[in-house]
Amino acid sequence: MFYSRFNRVLAAITWLFCAGAVAAVATAGLAIAGEYLPLIAFAAWLVWAGLWRPSLTIGDEDVTIRNVFATTVVPWAALIQVETRYALTLVTPQKRYPVTVAPAPGRLTTALSRRDMSGIPAIAGSDGGVRPGDLPNTDSGAAAYLVRARWEALLEAERIEIGRADETPVERRINWPTIAIGAALFVAAVLALSLS
Repeated sequence: MFYSRFNRVLAAITWLFCAGAVAAVATAGLAIAGEYLPLIAFAAWLVWAGLWRPSLTIGDEDVTIRNVFATTVVPWAALIQVETRYALTLVTPQKRYPVTVAPAPGRLTTALSRRDMSGIPAIAGSDGGVRPGDLPNTDSGAAAYLVRARWEALLEAERIEIGRADETPVERRINWPTIAIGAALFVAAVLALSLS
């Protein structure tokens, strides 16, 4: 499973601030606590949903993208390209599926982190070109390397049926529980602040 270390560190730091806010609010009295605790809970949920939870799971049959609002399962037979222009994106004949846990680097990161690109699998780009998002020490590059390496290995082992991309379905599920909890916390925070 691939996840962003930077995002998880940022989430942990934010949760420490949330815990400090809970402690401060708890000592301020029941009225203040009732007013601000839902807002703190909503902030903690945002951090969990947006930074901690997203991931990319690379298996022998498919790649599972767990973004904030949806989980997408892309079978290897449906995959036609792996891009890293704005974020790691798995491309099928019908649609493009961005991976939010693996954004492409900014200009400063790219300028500071260019390295030898010889280790990138041959299927890195359809035109043979390598983007800044392919840099192996960036989130998009590290995730793309894992996907491309497994894809290439499965192709060489003839475990992927070639020519079936158009007819291979991609499964996409909306993360309704995550959305419902977030909506409930948002409404609770708005109500608590408006009734104060």
